[in-house]
Amino acid sequence: MDLMNLLKSIEELLYEVVSWLLFYPLTFWKCVRYPIRMIAYAEAELAADPTSRFSAALSPPIFLFLTLIIAHVVELRFAVPGPELTGALADQRNLLLLRAVMFSLLPLMMAIQRVRRDAQALTRETLRPSFYSQCYVAAPFALAFDLAMTSVRYATTTALIVTIATLAVGFAWYIAVETRWFALCAGVGHVAAFVRVLATVFVGALLFILITLAVAPFVSPV
Repeated sequence: MDLMNLLKSIEELLYEVVSWLLFYPLTFWKCVRYPIRMIAYAEAELAADPTSRFSAALSPPIFLFLTLIIAHVVELRFAVPGPELTGALADQRNLLLLRAVMFSLLPLMMAIQRVRRDAQALTRETLRPSFYSQCYVAAPFALAFDLAMTSVRYATTTALIVTIATLAVGFAWYIAVETRWFALCAGVGHVAAFVRVLATVFVGALLFILITLAVAPFVSPV
């Protein structure tokens, strides 16, 4: 019986992992092309039967994490060597986990704004739907940011142009999506939504910088 359960678990795991090859690009395309629709989809799926959730797309946190893995692999393959990491961050798994936490700050900050706007008590359950939905739109921005940070290491004019263009497109897309989302869910004008989104992103960026400074002692010059 234990062997059969083990084989069944392996079967389910294998199917899940292989299905990512199909559903990751589909989810990415939908998030870029129809971001507001995907935000609504994530919130609706969390209210559905747990056994059939996210049957047409990847789970948002998994989608964000896989995106960061792809960005990490691209950096390891193409980036010019930079400062070496020491201590716990020398382990690539720990570094990837840290990146996942850092890029989850924006979904968290946006989710908090949604809960507060709806006048709900801030709990793990009230925060979950908005956090999950925000992971969908944070992933393309995280990929653009990481790719820009990879290209800038080449220190050439072309690399600088690519870096600025990638950051500009990624940031503009993210701000536009979040402004549209906040205007819809909060029932406010686009100008007010834009200001609120910029303020939220600014706070998230400060937290991002603070975490970066906290791990600075673990970075050694080459």
